[in-house]
Amino acid sequence: MMLLTGILLILLVLVCGWQGLTIFFSLGLNFVVIILALVLVAGGFEPLIVSGILSLILLATSIFMNTKQPLKAKTAFVTSLIVVVVLLLIIVPLSQIAATYGFGAEDAEEIEGFGLAIGLSFQKISIMMIILGSLGAIAETSIAVASGLVEILEYDAQMGPKQLFKAGIAIGEKIIATAFNTLFFSFFGSFLSLTMWFIQLGYPISKIVNHKILIGEGLALLIGVIGVIATVPLTSWLLNYFRKPKDE
Repeated sequence: MMLLTGILLILLVLVCGWQGLTIFFSLGLNFVVIILALVLVAGGFEPLIVSGILSLILLATSIFMNTKQPLKAKTAFVTSLIVVVVLLLIIVPLSQIAATYGFGAEDAEEIEGFGLAIGLSFQKISIMMIILGSLGAIAETSIAVASGLVEILEYDAQMGPKQLFKAGIAIGEKIIATAFNTLFFSFFGSFLSLTMWFIQLGYPISKIVNHKILIGEGLALLIGVIGVIATVPLTSWLLNYFRKPKDE
């Protein structure tokens, strides 16, 4: 682990220069924050409140520490926050209806000797996991769109709001496919070993597709994709909004 961490640091410095140290520090800080959040939730703190605070910190460190251009950073940060709040409003009732939180039947043997009355809401923990899983893709998409629009403004500062918005959508169209693939591969990889096990045990396809764990991962994937898609037009609109006072 230490060897891989050292290789990561060296590659960051070689590729990004001294900015690589900032990126590495932000990664380390995010790791510490996530561990602290897990300790707080395990200690009885409200998971949704911890998720909100954690999202603020992770977005702030990921965006402002690694993005020097103020307009780009401000737009990406505000966009990500708005999208996360909207997704939270969707996830809470959807999680209640789907009831995919908690353990599956396959976990019965492993947890047989443990008590489940641990004072934690598995539904809220599931919501927390979905939000954290979507956060990176949303922030990445927003930064990419905002960066492209800022580059355009550097060449044509007088571009109108409609043209700039259309340019943002055009940039976003190329990013959405990549972001979707990233989320899909993550989903497929996390479920691959369990799928292989089901196939070896002769589970019918209908049972695999309707399995609790697969449905839960599928919901997380769809929520992430919805967040990425919503990020593109919102980033384009907010960047137009934030640049108005300066132009006027």
